[in-house]
Amino acid sequence: MLVTGIFPPQIGGPATFISRIAQKLTEQYQYRVTVVCPPESSVAEFDDSLPYTVNRKNGLGLRLMLIKGLLKHRIILVNGLEQYVYPIARILRRPYVLKIVGDSVWQSARTSGKTSLDIDKFQIDENERQKFASLIEKRNRMALFARQVVTPSNYLRRMVIGWGVPPERVTTIPNGVELERFHHIQNKERSSGRLRVLFVGRLTNWKGVETLLLAMNHVDNVSLTIVGDGPELPHLIDLAKQLNIGERVEFTGRLSQDQVEKHMANAHVLVLTSLYEGMSHTLLEAMAAGLPCIASNRGGNEEIITSGKNGFLIEPQDVQALVTSLRQLESDEHLRQRLSEEARNRAMNFSIDRTVRDFVNLLVHQG
Repeated sequence: MLVTGIFPPQIGGPATFISRIAQKLTEQYQYRVTVVCPPESSVAEFDDSLPYTVNRKNGLGLRLMLIKGLLKHRIILVNGLEQYVYPIARILRRPYVLKIVGDSVWQSARTSGKTSLDIDKFQIDENERQKFASLIEKRNRMALFARQVVTPSNYLRRMVIGWGVPPERVTTIPNGVELERFHHIQNKERSSGRLRVLFVGRLTNWKGVETLLLAMNHVDNVSLTIVGDGPELPHLIDLAKQLNIGERVEFTGRLSQDQVEKHMANAHVLVLTSLYEGMSHTLLEAMAAGLPCIASNRGGNEEIITSGKNGFLIEPQDVQALVTSLRQLESDEHLRQRLSEEARNRAMNFSIDRTVRDFVNLLVHQG
């Protein structure tokens, strides 16, 4: 049984990852696979075409489905919704394999404005640990109950070990992307127009979009497209107007995967100077598309990008460092081309096929 918070036809790396695992377990190992996920409108025909079972439930229906699935299935992967799985699995004494992609307590606290700390300081600050003690304890219990925890980066593995999970029960399997989707995207040659900058992601107060807008106020021959939705969208639109850069900034809202890829094909550089990334699917996809990336030197970003070789790593919230990097890319086409080629080469190490293979091997062994 594969439990996930996101599944096709929703888009994104996590959804693709689970669907690929279900396909491989079904076709290569002949397992009877059930995917449990939240409901999505108008998907009956889509689900019926799959070689495995998809159960989309909410509320009581979700809990009943989890009870049935935990009793029926030998292999259980939890890729979201662990707050529903854990209490049932504990009662039934059915341990699972758990994929952890971040600190849910910090993300919730940071997004809601209940903490101003970055994720690393949050882990060790005694005041914050007391303030969120019950949530931290619950987070740790869910991780400790798992027979195996999988993280997408070594950075995140070290964090989970810090929660008390024994090192031998924490495995790193890097995220992967569908490299073949990006082979057709050619390296961008600089024309007489503006440097085209792209951001893709959820608009929260830790993704670094505010820093990007402030940097835009110091570079002239640059345009910016912001793809995504989230609680910070109204504030960011207002900030762009206050900075008088509105004519150079486009907010597209949430887009389909095909539309995102079109924007990547049109851009010169992707910027993601967030306070935290476990291992960003967006960075991997952009690099597979041959986009130089400017990212924060936080989380798993340093395991993807070597600064100056296949992108730039800078301190988050450092407006001047971002301005300097943008000016370098705006003025030096040769640099952009070199970083583009190296980014594409680096992305070749992060194939979704390799990620799925390693995950399936781990699940079969655990079963």
